[in-house]
Amino acid sequence: MMEYSIRDIARLAGVSVGTVSRILNNASNVDEEIRRRTMDVIRQVGYRSGRRGRRAERGAAAIQPKRTYRIALLSPGMSPAWKSNDLWASYMDGIETACRERGGRITMYMADAKQEDVVREIVRNTDGILVKMEEVLPGYVKELISLLPAVGFGTALSLEPLPQVVVDNNTSGVIAAEELLRHGHRRIAFINHEARKNAFIARSNGYLEAMKSAGRFRPEYFFEVPGWMPGHPAEPELTPPDMTEVLDRMMRLPERPTAVIAANDWGAFGFLRACEARGVRIPEDFSLMGMDGTGQLCKLLKPTLSTVAMPFNRVSHFGCCMLCDLIDGVGLHQRNTSSVIRIPGEFQKRDSIRSIEQTQKERSLS
Repeated sequence: MMEYSIRDIARLAGVSVGTVSRILNNASNVDEEIRRRTMDVIRQVGYRSGRRGRRAERGAAAIQPKRTYRIALLSPGMSPAWKSNDLWASYMDGIETACRERGGRITMYMADAKQEDVVREIVRNTDGILVKMEEVLPGYVKELISLLPAVGFGTALSLEPLPQVVVDNNTSGVIAAEELLRHGHRRIAFINHEARKNAFIARSNGYLEAMKSAGRFRPEYFFEVPGWMPGHPAEPELTPPDMTEVLDRMMRLPERPTAVIAANDWGAFGFLRACEARGVRIPEDFSLMGMDGTGQLCKLLKPTLSTVAMPFNRVSHFGCCMLCDLIDGVGLHQRNTSSVIRIPGEFQKRDSIRSIEQTQKERSLS
């Protein structure tokens, strides 16, 4: 039986631990709406005050472990080709983990942008919807959001009225730049090969924030290519982008960068290919870092690719758990409200980067 602490109650009700404590002690200085909302959560999870940690009673009627949550999983901006992609596999891993943790079975079926006739079927047969977020959601998804409990997850943000759990692209861009700065690099370039894509814009903004804060930003090291057009369903790319022109521009600079960040691992792969064709060495001439960390790509490249691994499975896991809570009536204040939880990535160091000190030492010995 799941046990809940006072901190869990505070998180589920969207209030502070102190507020929960005051409500449990029948304090008068608490807003009645907040008191009602918090008491709803307490009743839902069977919370009882205990002598140590204020845990739920073992016999309390908490969330039923054998409950079947009927969830429609919608991916309006992704074609069926994505279903065998590493990115989608990472999302599904988080959702399947949430299913196991909830002690029940979640029934899911896919619906893409061409299936606008499925609204009635979804409303009739499911308890809520989990939406892979896109920058522009089709009309049928907006309608479902108004009719059923809904939570979004992914990399894109929407102003639609639903809670969303997304990867923190901006902070991950900061992490990438700050890691290279910690390795002694001061001349750091950023390549955004899909300059209209909001997730990549956020990553580049994180890079700009870190470099400007360190007093190291130089506009000639910021490279953007138009690439993908918003509003068009994306297909998984079969070949990495051609970075030859970007590399040539970089090589013509009077003072070249010592390190390069690509907006994602696929872009870093393209830059690595261009370097191989031009006889430019990684990491001797440029340290190189990508962003995403899905699948085995980073480990298969030579040299292996350093990256900021984005928490795709964690955002889908968090989103699925949040939706189950909404279906159970926990945290209902979040329903039909535009709100965002962001989870940043984690730096993974591999062979494609080295410190300036190490590079200079090797050059002095050669």
